Amino acid sequence: MLKIKWNKNYQKDFICPDLDCEPKHRLDPGYELKNMYLIKIDGYTQKKIFQCKNCLKRCSESINLRLNTISRLSKKDSPVKRFNWIDDLWDLRSINPNFDRRDNRYTVNFDNIALGWFKNEAKKYVHHLCKSENSFSTIINKLNNLRPFSQYLVRNNISTFDEINRSLVINYLSQDQKIDKDKLCALREFFTLGNIGNWFNVEPDIIRNEDYPKRHRGNPDPISNTVREQIEQNLHRLPDPIARMWLIGYFSAMRPSELALLKQDCLVQEGQNWKLVWHRKKTNDYHEIPITITIAKVVQEQQEYIRNLWSNEWDYLFCHYYNLSDIDPSQSNLKPIKKILPSQVRHPLSTSICTLIKAIDIRDENDQLAKFTPKLLRSTRLTELFDQGHDLSVVSAWAGHKHFVTTSTYYTEVSCDLMQREAGHIHQALVNSDGNRISYESFPKSFWDNPVAHKLEVGATHINTPIYGYCGLPLDQDCHKFRACYTCRSFAATIEKLPQYINTLNELRAKQAKAMSAGQEVLVEQFGRQAEQLDKIIASLQQEAA
Repeated sequence: MLKIKWNKNYQKDFICPDLDCEPKHRLDPGYELKNMYLIKIDGYTQKKIFQCKNCLKRCSESINLRLNTISRLSKKDSPVKRFNWIDDLWDLRSINPNFDRRDNRYTVNFDNIALGWFKNEAKKYVHHLCKSENSFSTIINKLNNLRPFSQYLVRNNISTFDEINRSLVINYLSQDQKIDKDKLCALREFFTLGNIGNWFNVEPDIIRNEDYPKRHRGNPDPISNTVREQIEQNLHRLPDPIARMWLIGYFSAMRPSELALLKQDCLVQEGQNWKLVWHRKKTNDYHEIPITITIAKVVQEQQEYIRNLWSNEWDYLFCHYYNLSDIDPSQSNLKPIKKILPSQVRHPLSTSICTLIKAIDIRDENDQLAKFTPKLLRSTRLTELFDQGHDLSVVSAWAGHKHFVTTSTYYTEVSCDLMQREAGHIHQALVNSDGNRISYESFPKSFWDNPVAHKLEVGATHINTPIYGYCGLPLDQDCHKFRACYTCRSFAATIEKLPQYINTLNELRAKQAKAMSAGQEVLVEQFGRQAEQLDKIIASLQQEAA
C-alpha cells in the first residue's frame, strides 16, 4: 500500500505525510516539524484540506473508499461485480469484458437519475453504449449529462415520454444556461436510440443542429521551439523510461491513448528500414510510419527494459509508475507497476516534464513558465514537419488523417516566418486558368492565413492529369471540378511549376491524339479543353519569367 496518512479528527498541526519532506527541508531556515495546517474545507466533499508549510503538498483528511480507489491503491483490479439489471450500481466490466485497459472508472450509478420510468430507459441507453464498446469514461460522462434533464422533468411534473416534446426541450435550453454541447449530444443520442430501439417515441427532430451552442475550435497551440529545445537538452535529467516516452511519442506524433496502448511488437524491420506499427482506438485501424535507426534503438531499449521487468507478462511497451518526484525529476525512485499509462493529469510523462520545467525554470518567449501535457506532442511534431517544408499531404499521411483539412486546421500552426516566406513566393506570379494575372488579395482569408493548405501537388501517378498550383476556393467549400483544375476559374498557377505545366501539356496533347485515333470523342474534348487552358497559362508565365 502507498504510505498515505490522513487525520479524521483534526485537532492541531501534524507532520507532513510525505516521507521525503523532512529530509528535504530540515536544513531550510524556518523549517517546522509540525508543518501541516488547515487551509480550506472542500465545498463538494466537505472534507478538510491541509497543506504542508515546507513542501506545500496538500492532503485531505480521508479518501473515498470506492472500488476504483481500492483498485488503484492495491495495484490490483477489484473483482467484477455480477450484472443485475435492477441494481442502480453497475460494473460495466460485467457487460463488456473487452474494455479499454486505460479505463480506471468502470462503475455507473443510476441513483441520481430522477424518475423510475426515465431511469429504466437510461439503463437501456448505457447497456447499448457498453455493448457497442464505448469507453467506460465516455459512458459515465454521457450518463452524467442526462441527469440535469431528468431533474428538469421532475421540476415540470413530467410523467411519461409522451409529454416530452420540442417545446419542452426549448424551455429546458432557455432556462438552464449550463447546457453545453456534450449534454445536448448525449440527450440527442439518447432520444435517437430510443426511437430506433422502440424503447419510447419522441419527435424525430426534438433536438436540432441550431440548438447547439456555438463552439469555436481554435488553431493548435504546439510547444514553442524555445521550450521544446530546452526540454530535449535536459531529457538526461529524466528517468530513462520517461525520456523514451518523450522521444517515441514526439517522433511518431501519437495521441496519448495510442502511446499508452502501444504494444511491444510495434517495431518492424523491412530490409535496412524500420517502421512503427500500432492500433489506433479512435479510428479503429492500424497506422504505420517510417522511423530512423536512432528511434528504432530507443524502442529496442524500452522493449528490453520491459522484458527485464516482467518477461512476457506485460504486452505493452510502457507502464505506469509510482514515486515520481514533483521537485526534482532526477531524484525519482521509480516503482513500475503493471498498469496502462493513465490520463493527462496523472500521466508519468506529464508529471516528469512539468517537474523538469519548474526545476530548471523553462520559460517561453513571453517569459512565462512553460506548460505541458502529453497531447501537445502530436500538434508540436506535425507543426514541426510542416515548418520543415514537408508537403501537407506528407504531414497528413504522418498523422493518419483522412482529410487534408483536418491536418491544416487543427494540427499545423503556420509560423509567421513560413507564412511570409510562402506568401512572398506565391506573390511573385499568380495566373488563373485563362492566363490572366490575379492578385493575391483576391483569395479567401484562409489563403492568407495558410497558403500551403490551398496548395495542389498531385504528381504523375495521379489517375488523371497531374495538377500543380493553388486552389482559390475556401477550405470548407466543396469542389466539383477536381481533376479538371486547369479549367477552373478558382485555379492559380505559379511560375515555379512552369516546367511541370509544359510536360503536362505535352502529355495532354499525346493523350488527345491517342483518343482521337481510338474514336473516343469525349476524351478528345476533355484533354483538348485542358490543353487549351494550359497553353494560356504557360504563355502568361513565360511572359512573367522574361
